[in-house]
Amino acid sequence: MIRRAKPLLGTLIEIAVESVVEASSQSALDEPAIQAAITAAFSRITQIGRLLSFHQQDSELNLLNRQPGQWITLSQDSLRVFKLAKWFGKASDNLFNCTIGGEMMSRGALPCYLGMPLLLQGDWQDIEIRGNQARLARPLIVTFDGIAKGYAVDMAVRELRRAGVSGGWVNAGGDLKVFGSASLDVLCRGSNGLSQKVTVRNMALASSRVSLQLSLGCPALLLPTGNVDMMSFDASNERVVSVQAPFAWRADALTKVAGYLSAEAAKDKIQQLGGQLVC
Repeated sequence: MIRRAKPLLGTLIEIAVESVVEASSQSALDEPAIQAAITAAFSRITQIGRLLSFHQQDSELNLLNRQPGQWITLSQDSLRVFKLAKWFGKASDNLFNCTIGGEMMSRGALPCYLGMPLLLQGDWQDIEIRGNQARLARPLIVTFDGIAKGYAVDMAVRELRRAGVSGGWVNAGGDLKVFGSASLDVLCRGSNGLSQKVTVRNMALASSRVSLQLSLGCPALLLPTGNVDMMSFDASNERVVSVQAPFAWRADALTKVAGYLSAEAAKDKIQQLGGQLVC
């Protein structure tokens, strides 16, 4: 197994590629080819970060955030993620909501270099798309913290597959995709504080710590209080939710959906949306 790691997207990203060469295989990659494939995958992640990071002030995401009501021409990656976010917001009854940037800024979870918007949050209908353009119907702030990293993991895996890699994984600090002939054992911490081993094969796994309180020392999915059923969420009982799905973007987004729901309700909802609640 050949492994490399690099700090990107606000975390440490590891790419691992199986390097076993069978004598009968005429198409196995040699080490220089594997290293080139890993480099290309890291470059793909970097590119997506430049386009979709809220913390990159000149990203295409923030170009849109700065100009509510204006149609902005987007690159293919940005357009895909906007479409995915809009569709998933609708499918999840707005439990997945990428328009909460204003509230995250007001609570100190995101920097305020864009200035405070008029609205702290909106819904999926505030994202309008036509052709290769998008616009925000109202003055609010979109953040893709709940989907862009997973999307970048998926695109990195696609780059590795395109290069002929037979198996491996991309792990982006809580967003993991294992593909091909590889498998990986992961420890997931449940709501009772105990850990369980999960074997991931040809699947994505995402985990998020859920909290109502901001803690800079321990990053978490900070739930907007306006969207939380306070009767079902115990603010003192912070927890970790883990979800499996075929794609990392979907697993990433589904942890945000699970964060708003009780364990029983989350299990059914996650299944309806194409994933599986692990813990």
